[in-house]
Amino acid sequence: MGVLFLIRLRVLILALVLFLTLFLGQGLGRFYLGNITREIPEETLKRNVSLSSREQSLSSELRQKKKVLRLKQVEYYTLLVATADEREQALQIGQELGQKGFPVIVTGEGPCEVLLGLANQEKSLVGLAKRIKVEEKEAEVRKDYLNKVAFKFMVEDTFAAEKIAPFLGKVSLCLEKGLFLYPGTVVEDEKVILLRPKFSLLADSLEEIALEGQRLSEANEAEMSKALSYLSGLCSQWGESLRQVEKEWTDLAFLKSQQQGLALLEEYHRLLKMTN
Repeated sequence: MGVLFLIRLRVLILALVLFLTLFLGQGLGRFYLGNITREIPEETLKRNVSLSSREQSLSSELRQKKKVLRLKQVEYYTLLVATADEREQALQIGQELGQKGFPVIVTGEGPCEVLLGLANQEKSLVGLAKRIKVEEKEAEVRKDYLNKVAFKFMVEDTFAAEKIAPFLGKVSLCLEKGLFLYPGTVVEDEKVILLRPKFSLLADSLEEIALEGQRLSEANEAEMSKALSYLSGLCSQWGESLRQVEKEWTDLAFLKSQQQGLALLEEYHRLLKMTN
């Protein structure tokens, strides 16, 4: 009797061990495999779009993949004279300031910004800021960055990679050189006088780039073509203003050339934003 009871007890214990082993093995095994393969819970699949085949996923990924041109970021300073919700209001402010000898530019479509000056040193614009007031409010010296936005284009777009990207790189380099020429807003500043021979050199580069940009605009799609054409025109205008500075050598001509450079910089950033 005692022997039979022990046999039955052992069989029962063995059965229990086998049951627990199978149960725990399935549970722990599923948890481990889930971590390795990043298994997606059923409810997550219901909330998301159904998974496509590997081939479809790769094809879609390649279609959406973009290359990015990141150029050197350079800090610069300008004066934020005023902001306006309506462009007409901003243009009116700009006209009034222009009559006072402050050739501002107006950017954006709402709110619009009225900007003046382009310099590589903050302190050089402080004095000018105190001289300008709109509705009893002084202009504000603002710090910003050249190439704060990157140029992006599709992987298969060889024209963008081989033509547009190098062109934009040249525009960026000219803007960087221009910032070097603008340590302040007064031509009789000792630093500016030493830089005088560099103005015509930069003008030469800008004229070459303007011609290159115009050629690219004629071989591109409508939206980008228009942007490249406009950017090229601003390169040409900035070059002309630099030659005018060297010819006149007055503070006003110097400030006007800064405004042309600033207009180009703003349009350059606008074009880059189009690609993002």
